[in-house]
Order: sequence, then structure tokens, then C-alpha cells
Amino acid sequence: MRAAILAAVLLLGGCAAGEDTGVAVRVLVMDGNLRQLGDPCNGAGPFRYAHADAGYVIEDRAGAEVFRGELPNGTAEKMMDVDFRDGLRQPTMCVMTLHVAGLRKPDGHRLVIDDQDAVPIESNGEVTVS
Repeated sequence: MRAAILAAVLLLGGCAAGEDTGVAVRVLVMDGNLRQLGDPCNGAGPFRYAHADAGYVIEDRAGAEVFRGELPNGTAEKMMDVDFRDGLRQPTMCVMTLHVAGLRKPDGHRLVIDDQDAVPIESNGEVTVS
């Protein structure tokens, strides 16, 4: 119990001190793979390069690296505005959330996964891999 309270105090103290927590970038892998909503996933078919532990880089407008990391596992989310019956597999996109420390706004930045082409990150923090 003491450890939990101490952890909460330290966490809140870090936030109050104005630490830069960065932004969350949602990577939308539009692979259309049949999955149940909420299932863990990685990119399928031609998007197999977008898998957990694959390296990625966030670049600024000039192409300079501002952050480097590895992709996490994703979660299957609805890809189409179609009402499928509950529990059925359906065409999905695999969504991975990247926590990019030190980045205040995603505007003008690009995501590069492995040796793929750079893809622009939208102002809402989403990047579509399609």
C-alpha cells in the first residue's frame, strides 16, 4: 500500500513539475485483415513490416530524426462503417499507439517504419499506413 501511494505521489509530482510527456501518435495500419474487434494485432498482408518490435523513426520537416523506437502490438479497430454482428470477425485496421517523448505537436512530422517511405503525421496525431 505504501509503495502504491509513493508511486502515485511521484507520478503526480512529475506532472506538476512540468515534465514534457510528449504526444501519442496513433498508427492506423489499413490492412483490412479479418479479426474480432479488440483483438491484438500486427500489420497483415502487404503491411507485415508494421509489426511489434519493428523499428521506427519520427522525422521533422527537414528529415532529421527527433525520436526512435519500436512499434508496440496493436489492437483491431473497426475499419468500415458497416454493422457486423457482434462476435464476428470483420475487416479491421490494426491501430498502434506510439508515445513520443519530447514531441509537443505532431504537425509537420513524419513516421518511417523500417526502410519504408516516410508517411506524414496528421495534426490530430494520426498517421495512416495504406
